[in-house]
Amino acid sequence: MPSAFNILIIGALFCVVMLLVLMSLLRSGTPGIREWALANGLGFAGLLLYAFGRDLSEPVAYEVANGVYAAASAAILAGFRRFFSRKLHTRLLVAAVAAMVMAIALFHYGFDSFALRTLTVAVFQGAVCGSIAVTIFHSRHAWRSRYPYFFTAGMAGLIALGHAVRAGLYFAYQGELTSLLQPSPWNLFFVSAGTFVLPVLTIGAVMMVHDTMLAKAEHAANRDFLTGAWSRRALFEIAERELSLTRRTSRSMALLLLDIDNFKSVNDTWGHATGDRVLIDAVLRAETAIRSVDYFARVGGEEFAVLLPETSRTAAVMVAERIRITMEGSARSIQIQGQPETPPYTVSIGLAILRDTDSFQELMRRADTALYAAKASGRNRVACD
Repeated sequence: MPSAFNILIIGALFCVVMLLVLMSLLRSGTPGIREWALANGLGFAGLLLYAFGRDLSEPVAYEVANGVYAAASAAILAGFRRFFSRKLHTRLLVAAVAAMVMAIALFHYGFDSFALRTLTVAVFQGAVCGSIAVTIFHSRHAWRSRYPYFFTAGMAGLIALGHAVRAGLYFAYQGELTSLLQPSPWNLFFVSAGTFVLPVLTIGAVMMVHDTMLAKAEHAANRDFLTGAWSRRALFEIAERELSLTRRTSRSMALLLLDIDNFKSVNDTWGHATGDRVLIDAVLRAETAIRSVDYFARVGGEEFAVLLPETSRTAAVMVAERIRITMEGSARSIQIQGQPETPPYTVSIGLAILRDTDSFQELMRRADTALYAAKASGRNRVACD
C-alpha cells in the first residue's frame, strides 16, 4: 500500500504537469489561466511541505503548509471567477486564507487538536469548492458545450461533499486519527482524494478553455471578421442543411441578394474607413428586419445574402421591402459609439424562391439575376426572379 508521503509527492508532480499545460495556454489570452497556473505552483509547494512535514519545524509543517495550500485553493477559485467575468473579491479571499491560518495556529498552540485543525481545513476547502460549483452554474448562460462545465462543477461539488464527510469521520475517530501522514486506510483515502483536487479542477478548467478556443475558432471560420454576419462559407453549409430539410418537409424557402448601391463612390468620397462603417451599419439594420431563424451573410465586398427558411414568395417580398426601407432610412444612422456619422445609402435586392430541382448554386444564380435587374431598373428597389 502506498504511503501518504508517496501520495503527496505524486500529487505535487501532477500539479507541475498541470502547471506546464496551463503555461502552454497562456498565449490564448483566456482569463483565469494565470490564476490557475499560480494555484498549481502553490499547490506543488504546499503538497511538498505536507509530505516533508515531519522533517520541518512545526510552524512550517502546520501553519505555512496549510497557508500555502489554502492560497492555492483561493487562486483556483479566483481563476474561475476571472474566466466567467464574475466579480473577484480579492480582499475577502486573502482574509479567508489568513483566518484559516490563524485557526490552525489556535488549534496547534492554544488547544492542540488534530480533529479541529482538520475541521478548519475541511470547512475552508469545502467552501472554496462549493463556491467554484456555484460560480460555474451561475454562469451557465456563457456555456458553449455542456460537458466541460457539468464535469467541473460536479467535481467541485463532490469534493465539497467529501470535505464534509472527512470532517465528520475525523471527529468520530479523533482518538485514532492524529496525523496527516498516518498510514490508516481512512487517512490514506482522504489524503489521496485531497491530493488530486487541484489537478482535477485544473483538468476541468483546461476543458473549459479548450471549449472557449473552439468556439472562437468556429466564430472566426463562420463569421465575417468586419461585420459579424455569417461568412460565405458558412452560408453555403447552412443552405445545404436547410435545403435538405425544406425538401423533406415540402416547405418553401427564399433567398435575397443585397447590394449596397454605388458603394465604390462611398469609398472614393468618404474613404475606406467610412465604407467599413456603412457595411457594419447595413448588417445592424438588416438584423432588425429579419427573424431569428433567418441567416444574414456577407458573400462579397458590399454584397449580402439573406436565406429565409419556410418563407413563401409573398412573405419574402415583404421581408425584402422591409430591409430596403430600413436601409433607405440610413440618413438616421444607427450610431456606433465613438464613431463618426455614417453617410446615407440604399440597397438593391434580388429575390428568388426555391424550385423543386434547384441546387443552392442555382437558387443563388437566379437571385443574382434578379439583383442585376433591380440595379438596372434604377436601384433602391426589389426585383423578383
